[in-house]
Amino acid sequence: IISIYLLVEKPVLKNGTKRLIRASFGDERYDGVMKFLRECNRICNRYVVFNMVDSMIIGVANAIIMAIFGMPYVGLISFVVAITNLVPTFGPFVGAIIGALILLMEKPLYALILVIMTLVLQALDAYLIKPRLFGSSLGVSGLWIIIGIIVGGNMFGVVGILLAIPCVAILDFLYGDYLV
Repeated sequence: IISIYLLVEKPVLKNGTKRLIRASFGDERYDGVMKFLRECNRICNRYVVFNMVDSMIIGVANAIIMAIFGMPYVGLISFVVAITNLVPTFGPFVGAIIGALILLMEKPLYALILVIMTLVLQALDAYLIKPRLFGSSLGVSGLWIIIGIIVGGNMFGVVGILLAIPCVAILDFLYGDYLV
């Protein structure tokens, strides 16, 4: 309900925010602040879009591997894995547990294969797919993405992992445009 009100009031909120920024920073710094906020918005939008792309990649890879092993409920379980992959760190494992419980009723060996497959797929996603996908889409080195996730996770837990990639991209933008 709040999001509907926000969408309806978007023009009013946008104008009010611009007036607040102009009043806070003055006319001479307004353009610079707005440029920074537009770039932050672009980075966050790309992060959300490519997080969805990453989840689709994981869901399709899960479906292919399940089909190779001849498992049932490929579409259902792969969809659950893809959706839960949107949640950082624990999401993929929640999806695997749900899928494993479904497969446990069919054949316990399938559940074991799914859990092992999820562990391998998540390792590949965390250390290979995500750094390359987000690095190329946001213009940040894959190494900085991995370092950001590790540092963000150690400092702030799950929230740090969730915000690490956009924060690294914003810091890279700040460094490139304002410090160099």
